[in-house]
This record gives sequence, C-alpha cells and structure tokens, in this order.
Amino acid sequence: MDVDLPPSYGLTSPNSPAPLYSERPSTSERILQTERHPTGLAPAAQAQKHLYKSDHLEVRLHPPHWGLTLPAYGLGGTVDGLITFRKQCSHIVELSVSLQGVINTSASQHATVAVPGVSRNVFLKKKIVLFAAPQGQSATLTGEYPFALQFPHYIDGARDSLPPSYTVYQPGISTEIFYTFRVDICRKGLRRHEKLATQVLYLPKSRPSLPPVEDMPSTRMDSLADPRWRTVELSPTWPGRTEAAQQREDIPTISFTMPSGRCYASGEMIPVSMRIHCPRSPALARMLSHNAHLSIVKRQKTWISLGAQISIRESLLSRADVYLADESQEGTAYLRLEVQAGEAGRECSWRIKDCVAVEHVIRLVILPPSHLKDFPVFKHEVPVTLTTDHYGSLQSEMLALGGVPFPALGLNDVHRYLRAQR
Repeated sequence: MDVDLPPSYGLTSPNSPAPLYSERPSTSERILQTERHPTGLAPAAQAQKHLYKSDHLEVRLHPPHWGLTLPAYGLGGTVDGLITFRKQCSHIVELSVSLQGVINTSASQHATVAVPGVSRNVFLKKKIVLFAAPQGQSATLTGEYPFALQFPHYIDGARDSLPPSYTVYQPGISTEIFYTFRVDICRKGLRRHEKLATQVLYLPKSRPSLPPVEDMPSTRMDSLADPRWRTVELSPTWPGRTEAAQQREDIPTISFTMPSGRCYASGEMIPVSMRIHCPRSPALARMLSHNAHLSIVKRQKTWISLGAQISIRESLLSRADVYLADESQEGTAYLRLEVQAGEAGRECSWRIKDCVAVEHVIRLVILPPSHLKDFPVFKHEVPVTLTTDHYGSLQSEMLALGGVPFPALGLNDVHRYLRAQR
C-alpha cells in the first residue's frame, strides 16, 4: 500500500524542531480526509446524505460534507437542495422553503437571577415561495423543485452579525441558538397542511481586518512613539483599606503596553510589555514582577427577565508566560509577556444586543507581596475581539474550495449531539 511520507526537514534546531506527526488529532484539529478519493472527499463523507422524508415529500440538502451529523454552512453559506414529490399532492395553494434563527433561554426553579420559564426570540426569518397558485385556485404538484436560501450576514433589522449555532449552560440557566430549515405545503380548505423541518448548523468564520503586529516592542518602552502600540497607566485599588494606606510613599507606578489593535485571531500570541517603577523601594519592583498575572478570559452573557438581569459565566482560556526582560535600572523592572488568544479556530467574539453575547478580555492582576500590609492591588482589563481565523486567509481558502465558504468547525458544540441522544 502506498503511504505518503511526511516532508523532510533539512535544518532543525532545538528552537525550531520539526512538527510532530500523529494519527490522532489534537483538540484543535479535525480529520477532513483519511485517504485519497477521486471526488476529493473521504469515503465516510461520501456516504453521508442529508435526506429527509415526509408523507408527500423527499428533501435532499446539498451542502459539502464536513463530517458532521447536521448540515453545516459557513459565512453567508447557501442552503440549497432539491424537493421531490414522492406522490401526487392535490389542492396545493403554496409551496415554500424558509430559514429561521431562534434563541431559546430557559431558567429552572434553582436559578438565582431569573424567574423560572422559557423565553423564545426569533432573530432571523427568511422565506422563498417555490410555487403559488392563482388567487382562489389550487393545483396538484408532482416532480422536482430546486431551492437555494442564503444566510444573511446580519440579523434582521440590526447591525449585529448573524451569530453561530451556540449552546451554553450556566447555573440554573441554559441558552441555545439554533437554525431551522423548513419546507411548507399549504393546501386549500380544511385539508392537512404538511411541513418538514430540520436543524442546520451555521458556523461562520471571522478574520481580523488588519494584519497583526509582527515585531515585539523594545525592552524599554519609556519613550515609545509608535502608533501601533498603546500604553496605559494602571491605577491602584485598596479593597477594604483605610485612607491612611493610600498615603504610602512606596506606591509604584506601573504601565502596560500592548498593540493598539484590539482584534486577534484565536490561537495567536499577543505580545505585552510592562514597566514597574518604584524608586523609593527598589526591591519592591522585582517582588511585584513575580506577582504579575496576565490571562485571557472568555465571558458568556445572557440577558434574562426581559433584559432586566444578566447572567454571566467566565472561563479562563490561557495564562501568559512572564519574562523579566531588564532590571538594570535600580527600582525599575521591565517585563515581557505573551498570552495566547485561546485555542486556534475555537474562539469568536459576537453579540446580539440585549439577548446574548460572547466577549473576551485581557486581564492583568498584580498582587502585593504577602508580607506587605495595606498595599494596593493593580487590576486592568482590556476588551478584545477574537476571530476564528488569521488575517489574509480568506482568498486562498475560497480558491481551494471553489468559492464555497468553509464553516468554522472549531465552533461546533458537542453538547448539541449529547442532548439529541437522550
């Protein structure tokens, strides 16, 4: 059996080793093709068919097969396929297909911030009529009817981008965003109307509008005049402390420098520089450098009780590596930090106003040494936007797939399938 060997690497070093090869994908990888096939798709994907039947209808969806249980579509993808009448259907007034996006929020009796119940918010309605009989008449239909429905880029009547299929569980509260494709047969008089519906996945990719800053800042940022970087002075806080504590003379000044752009691809390394200046207590600058904690936090919000309350769930995506870059100047420590923007392909910031949102922030916390009393804490948060893909990858991807938008498979939620199997 012919086996494709991995490429050879002529120059390797401990600093840039050759990548590891494994038959098992990591959590950030997906198997799209396991062996060569004339059609370009793996046999398992070839055998997968999105075929649905009702009494009179057979509906076949034609999305590319991504190896998922449900049909999946990328940014602005088109739900297309073919409707076939399995037998004659009489007295038809209208045949239509529609696409609907819904937010379901449910609160149990154990929820501490909401009234128990279920709320439903429809944020997308799109309908195409394939056949309509003349006024006051009906018809008997047979044969095939092709259709094509494209996902819009924005929510109906709003500026927010269309959100991905999404599920989140919080204490006593669950939120789900799902999309449904439906075929409707409206019949004349008291005859039974017929409908066929199935869920589809919308997994749009996103990318930064500007390229990332490639070079790290210099060690010392005192006189930096580069518009690509932004410096912020951190303010001390005294949680539960007296006014006398705020009059201490050894309070350091701390500045925080990071790229001016606030949009990053998930998995990208974000460079940060920090300066701790404490001339009245030179040893304190080094001690504080060991207590600096930089992280990226994912914040999932759900508005409940008709928007009167917000349920928030936070999760830590990654922590930064801290390097003491320079302490040659007495009483001053310069730090170099790098934090990864979550896992590649799995993070995306988005929101639906007053309904649900996924936000990301860079959080810096500098704690005082344990032996110091009445010493402040330094905290700072920078809201950032994370995208699924890197800048400049759209054109090559569209060329590779013949113009079909590739879905962000990393946004797919396994909880959706676990719930469906109950």
